Amino acid sequence: MLSLLGSFLLSVPVASTAPSAPAALAPLVAQDSIFGAPVVVHGRRITDDEIKRFLCHGIGSRDLDMFKFSVMVDQEIEKRKQAGATAEELKKLEVSDAELERRIQREREDFLLRYPTLDFPTEVARAEQSLELFRERLRATMRFDKVFRPENPAEWPEITKAIISENLTAQWIDDERVSYATRLRRHFDAQKEWMHANGFGDLLDSLNAIPVEASPMLVEAIADPRVGQALAKLTELGLGDIPADDPIAVEATRGTILQALNSYAIQYIDEDAIASALPPLGADGPSAPKARDAASRARAAKVLMLVEGSPIFTAQVWDRVAPFVPSDVIDDAKRFLAMQALLERDLAGKQVDGKPVLITPAEFREWWPTTAKAGKFGYMEYLQQHEMLSSQVLGFPSLWSFAQFIRVQESFKRSIADELAKDDMLAPSLPIINQIAGASKLNINVILVSAYDFDHVKWKDNGWENAKKRALDIKKALDEGADWTQTLEVSSEFWDPPMPEYGNKPMQNFYFKGTFANTPQTRNQLLGYLTESEFRIFLYGPSVTDHVFFEQKMGSIAGPFRGPKGYYISRITGKTPPSRPLDLKEPVHREIVLHHYLKNAMNARALALLNAGIDAGEIKGIAKTGGIKDL
Repeated sequence: MLSLLGSFLLSVPVASTAPSAPAALAPLVAQDSIFGAPVVVHGRRITDDEIKRFLCHGIGSRDLDMFKFSVMVDQEIEKRKQAGATAEELKKLEVSDAELERRIQREREDFLLRYPTLDFPTEVARAEQSLELFRERLRATMRFDKVFRPENPAEWPEITKAIISENLTAQWIDDERVSYATRLRRHFDAQKEWMHANGFGDLLDSLNAIPVEASPMLVEAIADPRVGQALAKLTELGLGDIPADDPIAVEATRGTILQALNSYAIQYIDEDAIASALPPLGADGPSAPKARDAASRARAAKVLMLVEGSPIFTAQVWDRVAPFVPSDVIDDAKRFLAMQALLERDLAGKQVDGKPVLITPAEFREWWPTTAKAGKFGYMEYLQQHEMLSSQVLGFPSLWSFAQFIRVQESFKRSIADELAKDDMLAPSLPIINQIAGASKLNINVILVSAYDFDHVKWKDNGWENAKKRALDIKKALDEGADWTQTLEVSSEFWDPPMPEYGNKPMQNFYFKGTFANTPQTRNQLLGYLTESEFRIFLYGPSVTDHVFFEQKMGSIAGPFRGPKGYYISRITGKTPPSRPLDLKEPVHREIVLHHYLKNAMNARALALLNAGIDAGEIKGIAKTGGIKDL
């Protein structure tokens, strides 16, 4: 849905001001929690700060990035100030209210032209949580562009030129110059009455006299000081917004700059690393070593990220996103943190060859980058290279949670090294792993009876109870002979956005009411369509996808099964076998099998520990899941 709002809805916007320290939070009574029943794991409380950290790295990631890049923007502005930039020059780097409103109006008009049947505020909320947050993030993105990617490439700072030359070639900069000059001429031509009335008519005539194919001449011509004077006067009148550049080019340029700046910055996201990197406590801190250490850790617990020595406090991000965090996302946070704590507790004290199997955060940060197959990386740089794997492939809500998981998974791997070395332990998993790795495909249609209101981006009142009843009624009717195709058309609540009235028409990842365009699906494709993920399987156990893919009989209609947003009823009409069976004797194949075996073994262990702890009363604040067959 981000694409519906245009290229300005970025996942890594930048802030308009540097972060400041939050107001002190009121102390909580030990048993209190703003998240409902406190989560306690074998006597250890999962604190509200821990839950907020998880949520701020996930649902609050846009704002965390906003604060992070604000540090870099402010550093660049300070460099220019030290280099002698005037107050007037620095003022031009800020985004006025008028500029912002014109930009929002332009984007609103473009959106409604493309999607006349949709409501702009609703779709902004779908993508950005609220119109107000979107407004602030858009202002921040515009400010970033003024500093690092101004419209005129001749005004780009040296760091931007270097980044683009290295990553997108010098020809890209030349193309940007041509694009800017062409759009500027078009803008002047659209204001030709004003241009002629205000003494710039001859300038416009000279620009228009340059042939279209003579782009170097046009680029040279706009260096005329009168061009800048005309544009400045138009800007004073609120008429200085030149036509937008190609959104694909804009996104490529901005994204390249952001990625490079992100890799250059010194960043810390783990509490122990933050505690070590923060300046020592002052003389007003505790003097006793243990008390001083505890105070340092308590201070670090309030810091979400440290960027170039500047702290970004959890409260800064949390205060912005708190009203928009759904209850199910909070449940995921509690469950993840509890299961991580359980696995760490289970692994603590275990040794292999005289060495502890549980990897500390500091050890993990030092060791993990050394496993890279090519190149030498720092920890944060290597972690950022896993963005696509962690979010799009595995479904983790953040790189932070992915890193926490990988550290524990690698520890668990060391604890079952003997199992992983035995073919007779691995072989029973081969039939299922063959189908996943070998891209076996299923011909499947699915009816979704939703507990969630996709049109209005919220949970329905009594959504789960009503969805269960309707799903049972639909399945009963199907069992009694109701037509599948007609039932799916009338009852299935998968939601697809309308096609745009003009411009590119995306055709991928649409549900088509649950027919998926009647295209056979691999297990991983179906996992995405049913809004499930490896992350969710870790939290809640076997998925609807795996039950349907590996256990449902051909030609049958099965369900209802409980999924993330409602109940599924599935119909299978065919299945293709994997392209090539895996062979444990082939190193690459063996690595695939080891990964799946490890993942499944740790998932099973974590769920067993969780359920046993709940049954014994040693884990509080988390309920046992009913699974996919909770009927």
